Amino acid sequence: MVNATQVPFELGLVSDALTLGNDLYVRTYEVVARVSERGDVTVLHMFGAQSPLAFRGLVFTEGRLWTVDRPLNGRPVLLELSLAGDVRRHDGMPLHLPTGLTVLNGHPLVLDFDGPVTRLLAWSDGTAVERACARTLTHWTASGEALHFSDAQGLHRLSERGVEELSDRTGIQTFHGTEHVVTQWLDDGWPVFSVITPEGGTTVRAVDRPVAFHPLPSGVFVRFRNRIGRADAPGELRALPDAVDLGKVLAWGGGLAYIRDDRQLHWSADTENWTVLEPVVRASDLVAVDATQLVISGRRTSAWVTVD
Repeated sequence: MVNATQVPFELGLVSDALTLGNDLYVRTYEVVARVSERGDVTVLHMFGAQSPLAFRGLVFTEGRLWTVDRPLNGRPVLLELSLAGDVRRHDGMPLHLPTGLTVLNGHPLVLDFDGPVTRLLAWSDGTAVERACARTLTHWTASGEALHFSDAQGLHRLSERGVEELSDRTGIQTFHGTEHVVTQWLDDGWPVFSVITPEGGTTVRAVDRPVAFHPLPSGVFVRFRNRIGRADAPGELRALPDAVDLGKVLAWGGGLAYIRDDRQLHWSADTENWTVLEPVVRASDLVAVDATQLVISGRRTSAWVTVD
């Protein structure tokens, strides 16, 4: 069973979080703020009215915090914040509908959707540079030095060398590395999935999206909405307990965690034996921080949770 320390703080609807030193930095619908180890909140920046489609990413690079302001009336703007709360707006990056924010080779990179194309825009030396385009983007992961993404043309890797094609498979829905891939096609109007692993491929029917891989110390698992199983045996799927209204599912503390229907935190090292952590706040969402830390967030309060 996982043991964890919970630090409650008075901010709700947290969407993104990261740690710097001993402090937690969070982005909510309304603010960017710093949270101390005791749960004290210092607001660094307050946003004006945000669009219902607001994207609220938060990353740290070049000694600054970076996020996206999506005002109710007006176009989205990339923001640069010092740790003291000084703000610079970068209107020189033309944004339409930001759907992702990460760091690539030390520079902030925004994934900006202008259907059906997603542009990957880096902010470097005061200039927006288009690094790549994805047509019908389905999944992406970033490691700092490279970004992998799948789209209608296959699986690709973006790095300082440019874009490399890793696979020309069509219908990729998600991936883990290059050897674990899920593809989808239609049979008589019904979705059919193929789970491809180093051991081979298996067809899976009568399951729902979203689909995701979860690499754990006990193995790589594949999940179709609220059903999960080992990636090398996807025909043996189990339902996650009390997870009809399933939100985010995160790797944390050497296992998998999610908020179940009764608002408790469920955790398992093997996806079969589950334990419960009672949150100190009424939570409805999980936010990843790193492998040992996460934020559980409700409408008005949240908690910073760390594995002991």
